[in-house]
Amino acid sequence: MNKSFNYKSIIQFITYALVGASNVIIDLIVLNILWFASGMYIGRINYLFKLISFAVYSTTGYLLNKKYTFKTKASIKSYFSYISLLAVLSLMDAIILVKLTRLNPFHLHRGMNANLSAFTAAMATGLIGFIINKFIIFRKKSHKEHPNEMGELH
Repeated sequence: MNKSFNYKSIIQFITYALVGASNVIIDLIVLNILWFASGMYIGRINYLFKLISFAVYSTTGYLLNKKYTFKTKASIKSYFSYISLLAVLSLMDAIILVKLTRLNPFHLHRGMNANLSAFTAAMATGLIGFIINKFIIFRKKSHKEHPNEMGELH
């Protein structure tokens, strides 16, 4: 395995994690506003709250990952692929969040348990998101896949 590939992948993963952390922070801010405003922290209402929060953080995450993590000139197709993946991951987050907010095994305050549940759900889906984004959505085309000026493949 190539050392520059390892180094580049590690830097990409760290950058992806930082972008992901900013998404989690945005997610938690939106969720906390919704929880506090509604007084509802537990159960299926979190599906709606995750949908609202997803609408807020998804485009920011795409733009940051495109520019800083994967450094690609991504197309509208990659945007929809990214949003679709993020939507699936957000749904997985919501399912985990709904289940964990109902459990509360440590008997925490409902707001604290909801935040811990949201953070746990985000961490559970973050790694799979990186792998799919790196190798499918923001995959850079190899030299062989790019046509030269004469339209021939290398």
